[in-house]
Amino acid sequence: MLTQHSFAMLEQRNLIFGSLLGDGNLQTGSNGRTWRYRAIQQQKHQAYLFHKYQILSPLCNTPPAFSQTFDPRTNNTSSRYTFNTLVSPCLDLYAQMFYTYDPSQGTWKKDVPSDIYLDKHLTPEAIAYWYMDDGALKWFNKSNAMRICTESFSLGGVMRLKRVLLERYNIVTRLNVKKLQNSISYRIAIPEISSEAFRDLIRPYLVDCMRYKVSDGYRGHL
Repeated sequence: MLTQHSFAMLEQRNLIFGSLLGDGNLQTGSNGRTWRYRAIQQQKHQAYLFHKYQILSPLCNTPPAFSQTFDPRTNNTSSRYTFNTLVSPCLDLYAQMFYTYDPSQGTWKKDVPSDIYLDKHLTPEAIAYWYMDDGALKWFNKSNAMRICTESFSLGGVMRLKRVLLERYNIVTRLNVKKLQNSISYRIAIPEISSEAFRDLIRPYLVDCMRYKVSDGYRGHL
């Protein structure tokens, strides 16, 4: 039976793992010796960011901050909320799983962990955070199909995600290829045939303000 402390730890683990597949990221200022977690959301998703903060607040010493950035190219101002955790040894394992150093670029690159097949990693709750971060309906009012932006990952990483969804949850997905001038990237598509199974899998863990991203079975959203 889970204690309150162990349940809180499980929530943190699912949030961190799932969101590192999405918008979450780890930062290091010590050449990979120590790490902190960073979350960013648009102002309209403020409730989602504060939900994340509530779960990770034991690792933080400052609340989420609001900021605005003006882009002179588009003449638009973007508003967002962010928070950072403290540097913590508990984040080192996630860094080892997700990040490798690219000496040619002098940067740390994130990819899907090679051991993502382990049962403790891609749980339904972690998948929900991954989808809430980077998922979307394909055609609102026209289809129940969904998609997840995985363009930043390698082909091998995206294939690992597809394999876990199929083998563990019997969710069939497709691979959409995006070709740019100098690169090729890959996006996971959840077709109509799999939309109900995927929706039922993540429904218990959805934050209310993010339900609009998920199909309801009637070509709309939850």
